[in-house]
Amino acid sequence: MNTANQITDLPPGAVAEGQAEARIVGDHLAGQKTSGVETRTVMPDSFWRSLEHLNHFRLFLAAFLGLAGVFSDQLLQQRLDHPYLFALTSLVYFFSAWLFGRPKRRRDALFQRQVVRQAIVDILCLGVLMYLAGGNASGLGLLLMLTLAAVGMLPDTRNVLLWASVASIGILVEQMLQAINGVAGAGGFVRSGLLALGLFGVALLSNLLAKGTLAAAALAIEKSRQAESFERINERMIQELPYAVMAVGAAGEILQFNAHAEALLGARFFNGCTLRNCAPQMAQLWDIWRRGEALPDHPFRIGLDGHRLRARFMELEPSRKEGAVVVLEDMTELESQAQKMKLASLGLLTANLAHEIRNPLSAIRHAAGLLKEDARDAMSSKLTRIIDDNAMRLNGLVEDVLSLSRRDRMHRVEIELTDYLPAFVHDFALREQLPAGIVVLQMTRQGSVCFDAGHLEQILWNLIRNAWRYCTRQPGSVRVRLNMGENQVDIDIINDGPAITPEVQSHLFEPFYTTENQGTGLGLYIARELAEANNAGLRYVDIPDGALFRLRCPIPPC
Repeated sequence: MNTANQITDLPPGAVAEGQAEARIVGDHLAGQKTSGVETRTVMPDSFWRSLEHLNHFRLFLAAFLGLAGVFSDQLLQQRLDHPYLFALTSLVYFFSAWLFGRPKRRRDALFQRQVVRQAIVDILCLGVLMYLAGGNASGLGLLLMLTLAAVGMLPDTRNVLLWASVASIGILVEQMLQAINGVAGAGGFVRSGLLALGLFGVALLSNLLAKGTLAAAALAIEKSRQAESFERINERMIQELPYAVMAVGAAGEILQFNAHAEALLGARFFNGCTLRNCAPQMAQLWDIWRRGEALPDHPFRIGLDGHRLRARFMELEPSRKEGAVVVLEDMTELESQAQKMKLASLGLLTANLAHEIRNPLSAIRHAAGLLKEDARDAMSSKLTRIIDDNAMRLNGLVEDVLSLSRRDRMHRVEIELTDYLPAFVHDFALREQLPAGIVVLQMTRQGSVCFDAGHLEQILWNLIRNAWRYCTRQPGSVRVRLNMGENQVDIDIINDGPAITPEVQSHLFEPFYTTENQGTGLGLYIARELAEANNAGLRYVDIPDGALFRLRCPIPPC
């Protein structure tokens, strides 16, 4: 839906209407010869409709003249000497018009061929009828003007003049026959000459109008092609943009989009799709933006396990009534990239600094131990305990940093979680001295993951320890749940403590960010870095009650 993605877009209906009204291919000269083969020129639909209306009139005229020849012995104040021949000619005229009007024959032949065939039939039949009706004085010759108007639709002026000449010659021949029979005098030739001039005038005027129509049609089709080209360029550019982009109309309808927008929003757009139907969360932001209110500062999340997104609306006009271009930014990805860029320059320095800190730190702890042995009063014991506690805290920080620098030193193996998780939960409860029943393991199926054993233990230890820190300390407060997918295995660590606010969520995996006075702020950051080193992913998932961290692991083979 569909980018779509623009953004400069023409409604498909307008383009289709322009093409239907101006279908002209190649040169405007119908009947042009190329290597002895007549090329096909596709004429505008208006020309075909004019030809069809003329044929309907021809059918009516032939039927009327046929009935007049049968039931009346006079026509246009002239006596019919051969009424049945007149009726028979009208019948032939009617049958020819019926053949021209057959649906299968309407556009099978070239436009020029059909016009020429109809002109021949008109000139012959109307010439015979005019002769039988008493000549030019009957007025039937004036009907040839309609035929010459149709001939004037041919783009080639020479063809128009040719058939105007043929019709004029036919009128003069008919007048000569009348003169030979002694029916008409010199005045008949004057009337025939004036009628011939009228035929030439109608044909040339019709040809001039037809050329103007063809030129306008050629321009329209060229503009239509340019519009289609621009539309394809816009669509391609939108699809290639690194951002998710949507063009939204005044009523919230999605006019264009790219594949990134569908992927980030987890939606499938279709023709006539609106934000309210296809992206409800975007519809709420759209309503806020349309009212002129400030958008929320923190990103919004699509689904429980979706990306954190931020929307930017670019109005098409100041009143915000004509729609907007919406750009979606994946804050999860942007924050991850920014974080990596920020830490890339500090990584080597931090690792080297941690190595240098370990030696004086060991000396401090050793000196504190000696002071503790010689302590003779409570104050001395308290001071040495403070030194030792802070030295241990610094040592934990150093170990965290060093473990991060060793993230690439791993050996991924297949780990059977059905055996691994129960043993890990039991060992964790013993070492952390947790009450019985606090950590509950939920496994419905067997599953294996491809992971470094040491990394997996460090990640799970950190997550379960955080869950224990913030839970209500009741039986079942911490749950370890195993979910099997087609191509991955999810290990969920859930606690029943307070939910994490959106402001804190945006900083969860940043290094040195902590809400605890005694925390280092490296636990979750290191856990995610180790997960990514194993081609896994760690993220926070919003749930109604409590907090959930999901570790998505790859499955064997490793």
